[in-house]
Amino acid sequence: MKRHSLILFLVGSAIAFSFNSCVRSIEKVHSTELRELDPALQGVRKSFGNRQINDVSTWEQVRKPELIDYYENYVFGKRPSFNPSVSYSVLSVDTISIDGVKMEHTEIQADFKYRGRKMKSYYAKFLPLNIKDPIVFVGLNFFGNSTLDTLSALTHSNHFVMKNAGVKTKGHRVTEESRGTKAYRWPLDLIVGSECGLITAHYADFDPDVNNGFLDGVHGLAEGRVHFRKRNEWGSISAWAWGLSELQSYLELQPETKNSKTAVIGHSRLGKAALWAGITDKRFDMVVSNNSGCAGAAQFRTMRGEDIEKITKRFPYWFARNFQSFRGNDSLLLVDQEMLLSLVAPRSLYVASASKDAWADPEGEYLSFYKSQAIYSLYDSTLEIPYKYPAPKEANEYGSMAYHLRAGEHEILRWDWERYILFALDQLK
Repeated sequence: MKRHSLILFLVGSAIAFSFNSCVRSIEKVHSTELRELDPALQGVRKSFGNRQINDVSTWEQVRKPELIDYYENYVFGKRPSFNPSVSYSVLSVDTISIDGVKMEHTEIQADFKYRGRKMKSYYAKFLPLNIKDPIVFVGLNFFGNSTLDTLSALTHSNHFVMKNAGVKTKGHRVTEESRGTKAYRWPLDLIVGSECGLITAHYADFDPDVNNGFLDGVHGLAEGRVHFRKRNEWGSISAWAWGLSELQSYLELQPETKNSKTAVIGHSRLGKAALWAGITDKRFDMVVSNNSGCAGAAQFRTMRGEDIEKITKRFPYWFARNFQSFRGNDSLLLVDQEMLLSLVAPRSLYVASASKDAWADPEGEYLSFYKSQAIYSLYDSTLEIPYKYPAPKEANEYGSMAYHLRAGEHEILRWDWERYILFALDQLK
């Protein structure tokens, strides 16, 4: 009895510790060296050691590694070093037609194992017929594969989901009536009709979007159910980014896509994940951020829309616990999001905003995009982006960078995809 009580105590303590939202002062979070820096003077081309970054070599060897390290420790968290085994089972293969466009659909079950622990994920892959190594978009979806189309072979998710207009749920689980309700976010006729492919999975397969103490998903796979979390350990955004890399790994094992160029893409919180995946995994040839907002493409220091305090109070589990220390002190963070976007360079980058999406701060997203040219121009001396905030429905390309402002609300629509596909075909073909 005492032994069982001890086990329960340890499990309860671990859960309580992972839920712990106490906020340390920044003085106790930043290292001695970092505390001496003035955040206002930390531009993307000035290292923490006060070294000016004027060439690709210094960027790659000095500034880029320290920025990734900072984001790992103070924003998204550090992933543990673990290497699960994975096996794949093909659940179904169909030749289907959507709005007159024929394509091959494959539904795959991925089984992960690590130190006796297990996790499953379900991938939906759509490819054009008779085209070897097409460009493939890699993205996670919010409500499960079954919401992409009415096709009965698409896997129905039983994970927790957020409430959303148009998606019928029961107890935070999608119902069969929701099959195909998010097809407008994934215009398969357009994607495959442009001779591109798509692979997607439900983001909750890799980490359910709920604050349950990191007991399941890839956190549970990597660390088990009893784990005392450090302040700089990975949150959900990093877990979703890990999932995107797993989709990429699957593509590389398939004869029809092993040499495909890939574009990682995400909307909203999954836009943050797509950016972090593109930064931590160089196998992605193009990165697309759609309305990614706070901790994505939007500037912290504009103080418009969502900020660190708002996002960490509602979604503390998305980030390293260190990030909470900047609540109400966004300006004391030693990075801003032109630095995040710059970490994609020199690969292709597309940032998109929506004109009525005030919560995501579209002007702040454009400002980050504009300022990130400071690093992209090290690779392309002809690059010049004017500081002119676009009008709604305006899309512009600048070398390996592109930005558009869609007219409307926080969403990803066919209009967005049309521009992503054109840019991908231009950049990756």
